[in-house]
Amino acid sequence: MLALGATYGPGSMLLGLLVAAVGVVGLVSMVRAALANRRTMREGALAEARCLEAYVVHNRSSDGYTTSQRRLILGFRTPEGREVRTEMVAHVPYAVGDIVPVRYLPECPERVVPAGASFGIDLASGLKGVVLVGVIYAGLSLTVLALGASGG
Repeated sequence: MLALGATYGPGSMLLGLLVAAVGVVGLVSMVRAALANRRTMREGALAEARCLEAYVVHNRSSDGYTTSQRRLILGFRTPEGREVRTEMVAHVPYAVGDIVPVRYLPECPERVVPAGASFGIDLASGLKGVVLVGVIYAGLSLTVLALGASGG
């Protein structure tokens, strides 16, 4: 009979480290995006962008579940006269030609958020979910890592 340590070795240890690193990078990027959205809402300049194009993207998961996401191509001019074209996910159905109020940071006008969006409660509840998933992910990674270390 094979011992558990013989099944897992240095490869499992490396896999555990890799999976943990991917989880940490994902967690950090999601937190950074949430904080950037919040900062844009607090400090961003207001612009009236015109909807240049509107379309829907459908995503089907492996279990057959389909989600749809409305996307807009927007155009606006900054007070400095810079023409900006950007894409935004929309939770409101806009049509081509509609005016869409957005906020943007002057150092990055291509990154917009809807002017009426609320990121306060969403950020808190989203972070709780991300942390929970991160803890589970880290636990599984560390288990694989420990099994790999015991087999080395």
